[in-house]
Amino acid sequence: MSWALADKLKARFPEIELFPRPGQPSHAPEEQKPQEAPPAAPATPAAPAPRRPAHEAPPSYLVPGGVVPREKLLEIARVVATDAGFELPYLSFVSAVDRPEAGEFEVVYHCYSHQSLEELMLKVRIPRDTPTVPSVTSIWDGANWHEREAYDLFGIIFEGHPNLRRIMMTDDWIGHPLRKDYVYQDPTWLVEVAKRRKDEIEGLGLGERA
Repeated sequence: MSWALADKLKARFPEIELFPRPGQPSHAPEEQKPQEAPPAAPATPAAPAPRRPAHEAPPSYLVPGGVVPREKLLEIARVVATDAGFELPYLSFVSAVDRPEAGEFEVVYHCYSHQSLEELMLKVRIPRDTPTVPSVTSIWDGANWHEREAYDLFGIIFEGHPNLRRIMMTDDWIGHPLRKDYVYQDPTWLVEVAKRRKDEIEGLGLGERA
C-alpha cells in the first residue's frame, strides 16, 4: 500500500481532497509570535495531558485515498480501475456513512489490486435530502449488490443501476434502517402475521402468552 498512488491521482485530478495521512495533523498549527522566556520556576512533575474524547479526535485514515466530487466520480473511478499506473480492477465494497449533523451522506468505495496489492479509497459526499450518486456498475460489476444494500439501508439512489431494489429488507419495508434518524414501523405483512397468530392462540383457548 502506497500513498504515492493517492498523490498520483491528485496530480491528475486536482479537485480531489486527499485524506490526512497517519501522523499528519488535520490543520497546520498557528504561527506563534516569539515571547520572552519566563523566569525560571522550580521544577515540578508535568501533569498528563487530558485525553481527547473519541468524538473530537480528527479522523485517521490508514488507507490512502480522498474525497472526489460527485460529478467526477465515474471519470475518476474509470481511471482508477483501468488506467496504467493505477489498475485497481477489484471493488471490494461500496458502503455509506450517515452524517445528519452535516446534512449529508458519505458514499465510500474501496478499490484494490490483487496483482500489485495496492489499494485506494474514494469517498463522495452527497446531500442527505437528495441522496443521488452515479452507479459504478458499468466499471465494477461487483458494485451491483453493494449499491443495492446501500440503497436498501440508507436510501441512497444510484443513478444508472440496472436493478435498484431492496436486497435485505422486504419490498414493503418502511424506511431505511441504517439512517441515524430511523424510526421502526411494522410493515403491513408483519402486522397481518401478528394478527393471525393472535387469532390462532385465542382459537386454541391459550389466551395471551405471558
